[in-house]
Amino acid sequence: MTKEAPAAPRPRNATLRDVAREAGVDVSTVSRVLKNDKDVRTSAETRQRIIDAAARLQYRANPLARALKMASSRTLLIVVPQIENPVFASAILGAEAEARAKGYVLLVAYDQNGSAASVLERVSQSSLIEGVIIASFDEDDSLRQSIAAINRPYVVINRVLPGDVHCVAVDTCAAAAIGVGHLIALGHRRIGHLAGRLGRFNGNARRQGWQQAMSAAGLEPDPELVAEAGYDPARVPGAVDALLARGVTAIHAATLLTGAATIAHLHKRGLDVPGDMSVVTMHDDLLARVVHPEITTVGLPTSEMGREAVRALLAQLEPVPQGGAAEASRMLLLPPGDLVVRASAAAPKAGPEAGNEAV
Repeated sequence: MTKEAPAAPRPRNATLRDVAREAGVDVSTVSRVLKNDKDVRTSAETRQRIIDAAARLQYRANPLARALKMASSRTLLIVVPQIENPVFASAILGAEAEARAKGYVLLVAYDQNGSAASVLERVSQSSLIEGVIIASFDEDDSLRQSIAAINRPYVVINRVLPGDVHCVAVDTCAAAAIGVGHLIALGHRRIGHLAGRLGRFNGNARRQGWQQAMSAAGLEPDPELVAEAGYDPARVPGAVDALLARGVTAIHAATLLTGAATIAHLHKRGLDVPGDMSVVTMHDDLLARVVHPEITTVGLPTSEMGREAVRALLAQLEPVPQGGAAEASRMLLLPPGDLVVRASAAAPKAGPEAGNEAV
């Protein structure tokens, strides 16, 4: 019976000492050159020799060792209420790219109940997390209490917390007005609004955008044309049925997820989109292009929201360079993107069901 050859030993990661030996200099010089210390006194030839040696040895800095030495983990956390929601997925990608570019690691956590409280409570007991980006469906007062408990720099995203300057959000009121305005331009007059969670920042803002667009066109923003589905696709069928019973010819959905669920439910009811019912929503993502028909939507800069949140967080975390000015904390409201016209919206059918005459 033949014996298997022993597994080759795992190659050891190169250390600063290895690089110093390869370049023929001391360890402290290698450390300062690789950290791009402008005050290190060395020739251009020596600096290049160190960089070349590090490349040959495939040297990579050890972030944990650096954290222990510098008492800094360079670790951030983003807390979201839904992983499957395209808005939060996009924000996470933007935040991770910005954090990585600045030399930080981004961890992701979420609570299936949509609450940040339990996650933030655990963060308060950890010394690893330096700063937190928070998206939450919690009520304002509850969120403020959770934030106070973590005692760390933070930024709230996807909403404006009244009185708090550490917020980065998107102007979804303006986005909703653009989408509803498109339906009005197509000739729709009885437009239903499939609302998010009313009583909260985005739910109220999107309903307000629907209302503003209707009023600007001389149409009555009848409260009966608003049905709340929140952010749960399971609630969409009942809300859509309520809007259909009120004679709408088009539906403006407050989220891409509920917009896609609206189209699926209309198909189940045997209705054609956009022949029998037009649908417009907001946020342009892969989901908008894989349903049938593809969804007309208004782009939201959610990836940029994530990037801006990291920038705002690092402005709190990192010391101001000597002679520099500290960046003032500010609430940032990003404008929506463009209307993306696809196949889910068209002019209403002629006849009484089309609603009022054109304004």
